[in-house]
Amino acid sequence: MDNDTDLRFALQMAGAELAETPPPSDSPLGRLRLFAVANPGVELTAGHVRRALGGTLPLPGTPRPPAS
Repeated sequence: MDNDTDLRFALQMAGAELAETPPPSDSPLGRLRLFAVANPGVELTAGHVRRALGGTLPLPGTPRPPAS
């Protein structure tokens, strides 16, 4: 068994699957991926994940709210 087959089997056992295409840009994982590409020096944290899940992690090119 090669590594890809092993990974696919493990994911299947966990009730998931290995995607063949990138996630939609408006999904939490898509937002994280786009954020990481747009901010290469930033280390992603649990806070970034929470913001992506909550839909508040900005997509590149979207205006940011003014700082308070």
